[in-house]
Amino acid sequence: MLRICIKPTTFTLTPIQENQNPYIDINKNVRNRKALKQHEHLVKAFDNVIVYTLPDTQESLPDIVFSANAGLCLPRLKEPTVLLPLMKYPQRKAELKYLRQIYADLPVKTIEFPGDASAPFEGQAELKWFHAGTKAVCGYGPRSTKKSFDIIDRLFKKIYGKHHLAAPQLLVIPLKSADYYHLDVAMLEFDDTKCIVHKRAFSAESIKKLKEFLGAENVFVIDTDDTFCLNAVVDGDTLVTHALTKPLKKELETITGRTIRMVDTSEFEKSGGSVRCMTLDISAATA
Repeated sequence: MLRICIKPTTFTLTPIQENQNPYIDINKNVRNRKALKQHEHLVKAFDNVIVYTLPDTQESLPDIVFSANAGLCLPRLKEPTVLLPLMKYPQRKAELKYLRQIYADLPVKTIEFPGDASAPFEGQAELKWFHAGTKAVCGYGPRSTKKSFDIIDRLFKKIYGKHHLAAPQLLVIPLKSADYYHLDVAMLEFDDTKCIVHKRAFSAESIKKLKEFLGAENVFVIDTDDTFCLNAVVDGDTLVTHALTKPLKKELETITGRTIRMVDTSEFEKSGGSVRCMTLDISAATA
């Protein structure tokens, strides 16, 4: 597996980002040196990661550091393949040509997402794979829409059908709070069959559907004020998270059975992102 991070050389808060998620306050300053240092610590927390530095550019790319939005890896295919994003906001749309270059350099095959303004799709942040890529949980509302996943369902049938594979089974559920504007803030998949979710991110009906989809014993529900605690990444026997309180750290360790490695992501949280937001995973090709 390839794990990709993008160095935060263009990371900032700008007026164009105002009200794009509940965490952004354009009156707060990003401390650039601290952000770079925090990102270095994040990269060192992983056993293996590729870090890209953008070429000098005059374009405003304040969010490209959040590489989880850079695409969605499609598992079970014969070559590494990424479904490109269709971002909702203009400054994020400008990222696409740089993302294309990253994938060309790897190299990784890319597929266009055939959406439109009414159906954006922001990559890995909006869909979680389970059961070796045969099932996926999708969350819509603040960014993507239900239409986005109608398109994805049809697209998956076409792509996987060409490879003589069954298309993934999708569970599409709404995110009920803008505090959880992407699924990767609301849910942590810590096993091929298991996940943790924020109670406040979903309706009781959605959680019921999730338990039916994955099995009630595989869905753990927590209730905490820490909205970023599940924006974390499994790295072998370790779970990399942002700074946690001692009780919450113990709770997540007990649920996941993993040792927690905490990194400070406070500068990036000013823009609404943390550990998972800043990492993109690309599966290796099948044999």
